[in-house]
Amino acid sequence: MVKDKKLKINDFVIGVDGGGTKTAAALADMDGKIIARAVSGGSSVRNFGIKLAAENVAKAIYDLIKRRKNIKITSVLIGLPAMEEEYKDKKSAIIRELKKQKKIAAIFKGKVEVGSDQLVAFRSGSYAKDGIVAICGTGSAVHGWNGKKEALVNNQGWVGKGSAIWIGNKVMEAVAEDLDGRGQKTILSDLVFKKYKFKEINNLLKFLYMDSSVDLPGLAPICDRAASRKDKIAQEILIAAGIEIARAVIAAAQRLDFDGQVPLVLVGGVYKSRWVADAAANEIERRYPGKFDFVFAGDPVVGAVKLAIEAVK
Repeated sequence: MVKDKKLKINDFVIGVDGGGTKTAAALADMDGKIIARAVSGGSSVRNFGIKLAAENVAKAIYDLIKRRKNIKITSVLIGLPAMEEEYKDKKSAIIRELKKQKKIAAIFKGKVEVGSDQLVAFRSGSYAKDGIVAICGTGSAVHGWNGKKEALVNNQGWVGKGSAIWIGNKVMEAVAEDLDGRGQKTILSDLVFKKYKFKEINNLLKFLYMDSSVDLPGLAPICDRAASRKDKIAQEILIAAGIEIARAVIAAAQRLDFDGQVPLVLVGGVYKSRWVADAAANEIERRYPGKFDFVFAGDPVVGAVKLAIEAVK
């Protein structure tokens, strides 16, 4: 319930979870109940630059408020990739660019903050201050906090190990080896060619190389489908992805040296594969039995909403 006397029951917040492929935004009341959602293009400054990233954030926010002219937005929290480690000094520039978007001028009557998408992801599954988040979607990253200690591992974005783009690369390696006769037969070859409607690998590779960051992640669900059909190569790729995620979590845990049990929030579409999720969880539990409270969080924008509320309470 709303506790601060200065806040009113008809006040609202906006949470934004920006990423390399899409931007998700949510309008919520002061109790965290989400009223509306919107999605726009990617808003990673690393990938798109400040101007386009801000435009895509503005588009998502505008879609939330364009039919709600009279609501009061008390707080907006925008989580963007690599903000703490690469672009901390660009937050003011991002906000200035957002202020140029006249259609969202109403949000600046309240508090507007730009922060880390990794913190947003962590808070989507926990209210704790200490713990670890393991993000695995298009890219991957592991971020942990223990008091003043902080650890960031496997944070190379789209080239991070275990991610959907990493899985896509492994799938294409397996397909190439199958077709060459260098590797084992795999149904991945048939499934990939069927998806893209190509008849030879050179045409497929040319297509994928044009924008690998967009197209390669689409091979991860195909890999999961093949694994469910008992394809050994597909299963090995997904299990390897889970092990890579576990290795990153273990490396972060070693640096942070937690005393008691802490939350481990796993966020991202790659965890929809039971092969990945089980492999990651089993390896982490084997190395640190009972150390983590595993939370599979399905909606990172919830974390942005929580942080937006906390900013004004």
